[in-house]
Amino acid sequence: MIEQNTSSFFLIYATGILSTLAIVAAFFFVFLKNAFLLNRARFVFICSLIFYFAGILTFQLLKLHTFKYYGDFAIWLELFSNIVDGRGIISTLHQTSFGFGDTRNYLALHFVPLIYILALPLYIFKNYPVYIIVLQTLILTSSVIPLYLFSRDAFNNKKIGYLFAASILFFPAIQYINLYDFEFLRISIPLLLFSFYFIHKRKTIVYFVFFILSVLVREEVALTTFLLGFYIFFVLKEKKIGLITSAVSISYFFFVTKVAMPYFAGASTAINHHLAFGNFSYMGNSPSQIVIYIVSHPLAIISNLLNKIKIANFLMYVLPLCFTSFFSPAIFFIATANLLLNFLSVSISHYSYILYYLSPSIPFLFLSAIQGVKNIRDRWLPFLKDKHVLPGKLDNDKFTYALVSCIFVACVSSNIFFGPSFLSIQFWNHGYKLAPYKTHNFHYSQYIPTEHHTKAFSFLHLIPNNAIVSAEHFFLPYLYGKKALMNFPIYEGADYVLIDKTHPIKFGTIGVDPIEARKNPQQFYDLVEKDTKNWELIKEDDGVFLFKKRQWN
Repeated sequence: MIEQNTSSFFLIYATGILSTLAIVAAFFFVFLKNAFLLNRARFVFICSLIFYFAGILTFQLLKLHTFKYYGDFAIWLELFSNIVDGRGIISTLHQTSFGFGDTRNYLALHFVPLIYILALPLYIFKNYPVYIIVLQTLILTSSVIPLYLFSRDAFNNKKIGYLFAASILFFPAIQYINLYDFEFLRISIPLLLFSFYFIHKRKTIVYFVFFILSVLVREEVALTTFLLGFYIFFVLKEKKIGLITSAVSISYFFFVTKVAMPYFAGASTAINHHLAFGNFSYMGNSPSQIVIYIVSHPLAIISNLLNKIKIANFLMYVLPLCFTSFFSPAIFFIATANLLLNFLSVSISHYSYILYYLSPSIPFLFLSAIQGVKNIRDRWLPFLKDKHVLPGKLDNDKFTYALVSCIFVACVSSNIFFGPSFLSIQFWNHGYKLAPYKTHNFHYSQYIPTEHHTKAFSFLHLIPNNAIVSAEHFFLPYLYGKKALMNFPIYEGADYVLIDKTHPIKFGTIGVDPIEARKNPQQFYDLVEKDTKNWELIKEDDGVFLFKKRQWN
C-alpha cells in the first residue's frame, strides 16, 4: 500500500498545493471586483449536487462490475445479511482473515449498534450491494443540508450557504470516503453536522437525537462529542447540555471499550486491546500510559506530527478551505480529538485523507471554516484596517463574498490535483500516482467492464452457497452469501479457493506484506496450485482459477 518513491510524492503535492494557492489568489482579486460566482450560487450548488451524486454513484455502481470492491465491503455485506437473516452482527471474514481471534461478533472489533437501524430497509430491498452503495451516497450527500443552514444563518445570506454546501461536494476527502468500499465511520459526518446545527438553534430535543445517533456510529466518535460538550458549555453557555454531552460521551466511550467490546470478544485476546494500541505502542500500552507520554514528551509528539507525509495529508484538509478553519479555534478544537487520535498513529492509513478514519473531524473543519470567515469579516478586517494594514475603503462584505467564493474554487482546484473525480488529473492520467498511499486506482479504465470481468463472474456461480470459500479480496464482496469467507492466502479449512492472477491488487489480509506480495504473488498461488493431492482445479480461464478441496462431498 505504501509506495517508496517519496520524492515523486512531494513533487506532485508541492505542485498541486502551489498551483491551488496561485489559482485562489488570482480568483480572489477577480471576485473582489465581480461577485459573479456568488450571484450564481444556487445554480452552482445544483450543478455541484448533480455532479457529486450522479457522478460518484455512477462510479460506485460501475465498480460492482469491475471487481473494484474489496474485503471491507464484503464484511459489511456479511453483517447486513446476517442481521436480516437473524444471525446477528457476525462476520466470518473479519474473524478468519484480519486477525481478530476466535470471535465472529463484529461488535468486539467496532461498536456500531446503528447498523441495526440501517439494516431495516433490507427486509424489503434485497439487493444488498446496491442498497449499501446508494445508502452511503445519500447519507454523505445529506451533509449539504446542515452546512447550508448553518452558513446561511451565520451570514444571513442564502448565497453564501449555497457556496459552502457546494464546496463540500468537491472536497477531495469526502469523495474518497464515498468511493471507498464502505465503512460505518463516514456516517458520522452528516450526523455531527446536524448535531452542531441544532444545538446552535437551541433545539435541544432534536440535538440530543442526532447526538445519540452520532455516538452510536462507532466508539471513537464519542471522543469528538466529548469535546463538543466543552464547546457547548464554554462557547454557547449551555452549561447543562454541555455537561450532559461530555459526561455521556466519555462514559459511553469507556463503557463500550472497557466492558461491551471485551464482552463480545469473549475469550479472544486478539482484540481485547482493540483501540489499535499497536499503532501507538511507542507511547505506551494503555490509555493512561499514552496520556502520560503525551504530557511528558511534548517535543517528541511535535516531532511525530511534523512528519512530512503527515503534513501533506493535513494540508489536504485545510488547503481546500483556504486555511479559514484556523480563524475559529473554538470549533476547530472539536476536530482535534479525531485529528490527534489518527495523526499520532504510526499507521499511514489512519491519517491519510484518502481513507475514512478522519471522518468525525471533517464536520468541524467545515464548521470552523464558516465561523472563521465570519470572524475574519467581523474581527480581523476591522482590526487590520485600524492598524492600516488593509485600506480603509476595502468593503468587508465584498471581501467576505470573495473569500467564500475562493473556498469553492480551492475545493474544485484541490479536486483537480488531488481528488478522484472525473475532474481530477489522476482520472485521466494513469501515470499520476498520489503516492505514498494508494489502495485504489481511480483512473477511468478502472470503471470499464471488460471481457475478463465477464469471464471472472462466471466462476462465482460454480461455488455452492454452503461452501467455505477462500478468495482474493476483490472476489469476496460477490461471495458474501456463502457459509464462510476467507481472504486468500488464508485457506485452511476452505472448500474452494478462487484466485485471479491478472488482478493488480494483491492480498489485503493480515500477516502478508502487500508490497512483497505484489513482487512475487506466485509464492502464495503455489500453496494450492502445486498441492494436487489436496486441491483439484475445477476451472481456469483468462488467469482466473477455481480450486476445490478433494475431500469435499
